[in-house]
Amino acid sequence: MKKIIIVGVSIVIVVLIALQLLRPKLAESSYLKGKTLLDSSRYTEAIVSFDKAIWLKKTPTYFNARGLAKAGLAKDSIAIIDYSKAIGMNSTVAEFFLNRGVSYRKLKKNESSLQDINKAIELDGKNSKAYYNRGLLMATQLRFDDAVKDYNKSIELDGSNVEAFYNRGESRSHLNDFMGAISDYDKMIEGSNGTADAYKKRGGFKFSIQDFNGAESDFSKASELDKNDKEIFYNLGQVKYNLNKMDEAIENLNKAIKIDNNYAIAYSVRGGSFLKKSDFKSAIKDFNRTIELKGDFYKAYYGRGIAKALSQDYKGAIADFTKTIELDKTFAQAYYNRAVSKAILGNHQDALADYNYIIEKDPKYSEAYYNRGVSRINVKDMKGGCEDFNKAFALGYKPAEQMIQIYCGKDVIVQ
Repeated sequence: MKKIIIVGVSIVIVVLIALQLLRPKLAESSYLKGKTLLDSSRYTEAIVSFDKAIWLKKTPTYFNARGLAKAGLAKDSIAIIDYSKAIGMNSTVAEFFLNRGVSYRKLKKNESSLQDINKAIELDGKNSKAYYNRGLLMATQLRFDDAVKDYNKSIELDGSNVEAFYNRGESRSHLNDFMGAISDYDKMIEGSNGTADAYKKRGGFKFSIQDFNGAESDFSKASELDKNDKEIFYNLGQVKYNLNKMDEAIENLNKAIKIDNNYAIAYSVRGGSFLKKSDFKSAIKDFNRTIELKGDFYKAYYGRGIAKALSQDYKGAIADFTKTIELDKTFAQAYYNRAVSKAILGNHQDALADYNYIIEKDPKYSEAYYNRGVSRINVKDMKGGCEDFNKAFALGYKPAEQMIQIYCGKDVIVQ
């Protein structure tokens, strides 16, 4: 009996020794399996494999890998614990600091993120991902100049990272470097990344530099690739409007509104398109809908005011221009058109205050001088009226010549 017990104990000891000898190989096998799952974005299964690898053998590489899998599940808080363990075991590996820095950034812990990413760069100055991620961090803090510098370095080290071009283009656009942004998106689209979003963004940059034909081409391509993005059709409608293609503008804005029946700005631009076509009834209807959806959108009130004025509803126009001014006290054209509407109704004294404001803001607005001259004549200020007609003519407004000859009793005086 005693011999049997001794033999049994010996077998257990042998098994334990064998297990200890095999632990590193078993751990590595579990790690490699987990890595394959991680690369396939099967994060939950990957964590199970990494758990087993860590149980068998604790290494910084295994903790780092498990951290990546947890981060893949958006569990960055607990991923940081694993990265910290990896760093505690080996603080000379840039990747560990970088991964922890990325998770800190996702958690909006910017100071900790910057500290870790800087450390990663200190350890490995040729780590393109570190510069790229620091660029992302700079951009989230609106430090676009610094972001561009980091994206530049990342691209210099690894020109295959398409996301670096994408994000550098975004940062450049925030710096109003639209040509640079277009250049970055050109590089993206030339490859296999000609997505609807890429064409939409590039089209937006071209629109910003008033390359309306280029923007039209990009937005058209984007609309072929994605027929459910309201912004694409809205942008295409806006470009068509600027190219004076009103029917095509309305067609694309109809598509945007079909996707989103509450798309306020699309109604406003469509209203503007109807206005350009002299369809004042349809324009007013669209501006009404815009105001119903977004009551503080001053351009809708202004557009409706223009449509009412052109429909000879001057009282309604004045009310809309007044509302426009309440919402944006610097919108000079609202003052000008309110003044004109007041003058048409014979309220010349009231019109003068608006003309005065406009001329103060733009001393070279020849037509404003001319119309103020008309109102001054109507309130019996002949001297002031003639001064305004002469000023308007001096600024190149030819109709002022006849008014000078009629009201000022002398030949044209060029100032």
